[in-house]
Amino acid sequence: MSNVNEIVVRYLAAWNEREPEKRRELVAKTWTDDGTYVDAARDGKGHDALDAMIATAQGHFPGYRLNLASGIEAHHDCLRFSWAAGGTAEAPLFIKGTDFVILGGDGRMKSVVGFTDAAPARV
Repeated sequence: MSNVNEIVVRYLAAWNEREPEKRRELVAKTWTDDGTYVDAARDGKGHDALDAMIATAQGHFPGYRLNLASGIEAHHDCLRFSWAAGGTAEAPLFIKGTDFVILGGDGRMKSVVGFTDAAPARV
C-alpha cells in the first residue's frame, strides 16, 4: 500500500484547490483514470467528471476548505477518514464528513464513498 497519509493529504488538497489547472493535476494524481466519487449530493467518474464535480461543490461553498478531522484507518486496500470544513468567518456553517476509499493497484483512489456526519439543517 502506498503512503496513505500522502494520498489523503493530496485528496483534501484537490478539494481545496481553486485554480483549475492545479486542481486537475491533483485529481489525476489522486484518482485512478476510472476513479469514482459518490455521496448523497454528487457523483463523478473519471478525471474530467471528478474535476467538474469538485469545481461545482466549490461554487456552492465558497470559502470552505476541507481539513482532516480524524486519524486515517487503513487495512488491505481500504481507507477511512473524517474531514471538517467551515466554522470560520468566511465559511460560517460547519460541515463534517467521513469518506471510505478503495485504493487501486497503483496506490491512487479507485473509489470514494462520502457521508455527511454533521451539516446545517435544511430549511
